[in-house]
Amino acid sequence: MIIDTNHRTTASLTRLANAGVTAIIRYYARFTSQPEKRLTRAEAEAILDAGMSIGAVHQAAGDRATAFSHDSGVADATSARNYGAKVIGQPEGSAIYFAVDFDATQADVNRRIVPYFRAVQMVMGSADQLPTYRVGAYGSGTVLKTLLDADLVDFTWLSQSLGFSGSRAFKASNRWTLFQHLPSKVGGLDVDVDELNPAMTDFGAFDHLDPLSPPLVVKARSGLRLRAGPGTNFDVQQVLPFGTSVSVVSRSGDFAAVDLNGDGAIDGYVFAGYLGPA
Repeated sequence: MIIDTNHRTTASLTRLANAGVTAIIRYYARFTSQPEKRLTRAEAEAILDAGMSIGAVHQAAGDRATAFSHDSGVADATSARNYGAKVIGQPEGSAIYFAVDFDATQADVNRRIVPYFRAVQMVMGSADQLPTYRVGAYGSGTVLKTLLDADLVDFTWLSQSLGFSGSRAFKASNRWTLFQHLPSKVGGLDVDVDELNPAMTDFGAFDHLDPLSPPLVVKARSGLRLRAGPGTNFDVQQVLPFGTSVSVVSRSGDFAAVDLNGDGAIDGYVFAGYLGPA
């Protein structure tokens, strides 16, 4: 059984395994008001130790058309790829899905969602030092059919909302990878049960984690300014004391975007030359 949930699963893993769960789809999110929605490395390790595999989906503000554009695709994919690689240790070749969680019209798809996924595809496969990931999409039949026809996704996850545009026809076409059923409880946890297309053998899940690079620390004796952006023209948010541990999420010239809490979120920017191994 495959399930997805926006709740932390760690305390429920024994019950979920006893209920027959074999894979859990959990969230990455560039921003969220629900901290437990976001998968952590510790939870990922616990899921794998319990004998289940993990699927990853990114969702931040995917519930309206204005959330989708080329620029938001770059931002979401960059965040998801960095989070998967640097916080979770998601292995190369597995998938990250991106959610379109509203009833998009064909015009919405053409004007906004296709450019978004073109940007996602570009970022997820770019040649740099990070792992590359396959791309999945969650959404309506109209969204998924258009993205498949444009060769922008490897996997499709059909929303439970079959009243959405094109969804019944897409379900009948048998081109879906996963189909999401209505909410239920499994092992005492609020989840959605997801059906793998019998014609498919893979939906991009992973069953192991890569080792993480050790965090860096502030090497400036008098502390290091954390700025709102990658340059000295941006406001100073705080001064990080000597020895503060940070995770570098990305680089922008001489500056590094850093995460102070280990959750993959960018807390600000620092001059990278003053960071070094612990």
